[in-house]
Amino acid sequence: MAQDVYEDSLYGQILPSEWNDEAVSGLVLLVDGEEEFAIENDDNGELLVDFIDRWVTVEGVVSESDDDLRIKVRNYTVEDELDFEGDDRW
Repeated sequence: MAQDVYEDSLYGQILPSEWNDEAVSGLVLLVDGEEEFAIENDDNGELLVDFIDRWVTVEGVVSESDDDLRIKVRNYTVEDELDFEGDDRW
């Protein structure tokens, strides 16, 4: 089984993939509506549970094998944050 490992920046939507009782225990990043990257369940990955259904840019190390895409998150930016501060129209 060949495996590619590289650093990348991915834009997509955070979605739950696994549940433990009633809590989310696994996440994926849905990219382009078709590719699902499993998010490593480490300290940085666990922070993303607060952003389920949100659009983010994730920077990290991607591991690709024949049947699995994974990303170890180093940094992320929430892209759909609404910032009304300084906008007098609101």
